[in-house]
Amino acid sequence: MRKIILSLSAALLASTPVWAINCQVETNCTTLGYTSSKDEGNCLKCPFGNQWACLKNDSSGQEDTTPTPDYSNCKIGDILYSDMSCNANMVASKTPIGVVFDTTNHLAIGLNQSSSDIRWSSDTFDVPGLSNITSSWTVTADWQGKNNTRVVLEFCKANGKSCPAFEYVNSYKTEGTIAGDWYLPAFGELNAIYDNKDVLNIALGKIGGTKVGADLYWSSSEVSEHRAWVLDFNNGNVNPGDKYFDGNCVRPVLAF
Repeated sequence: MRKIILSLSAALLASTPVWAINCQVETNCTTLGYTSSKDEGNCLKCPFGNQWACLKNDSSGQEDTTPTPDYSNCKIGDILYSDMSCNANMVASKTPIGVVFDTTNHLAIGLNQSSSDIRWSSDTFDVPGLSNITSSWTVTADWQGKNNTRVVLEFCKANGKSCPAFEYVNSYKTEGTIAGDWYLPAFGELNAIYDNKDVLNIALGKIGGTKVGADLYWSSSEVSEHRAWVLDFNNGNVNPGDKYFDGNCVRPVLAF
């Protein structure tokens, strides 16, 4: 009996990841096998980051072994393609959909943006579930644009409100993405775009995208019932803007 117990223990240890045995905190989703860019059915969400581990079957019932693009080496300013791969150069056989501006969280801006006549919302209201950030010093810590966008859209839909900036990003889609994949960046994300705008514009020029201009851009970060945070891409000024002002631009962001 003792021999059987020892054999079972050895088998369990052999099947257990090293990081689990050592009780270490693993912070790399791909190390744990989470390699899909989005939930494609029968998936588990990585406990951190934006990755999924998916079991996919083809029509014959065999496991789909199509390789998942490796974007672990993506750099800021790389072109993002519809297969979620990235490259510093144009790839003739692929369709560009964005430009990478953050490699830690795997974020890219869309090739296009709204015209300048778009409002954060059509009237004034406070969004429950969205933090009111009143300080320009702390708003840069808000990187929750995807969640902000979801919260605002759900509130507007449930209360018959119009939220043009959020509706624009929610309907934005490209080859390889669908409506709802893109979102309005939080101020921290928007600030990262501003910090890297020169290199982003070089890539956008290569692929015929709309360059990030000297415009005022909405973030999804809320100040109060009446205002939301705006970043001036001409000089980097941070301003609380009236939500119903229709002179600010919107740039969609994708977590890939």
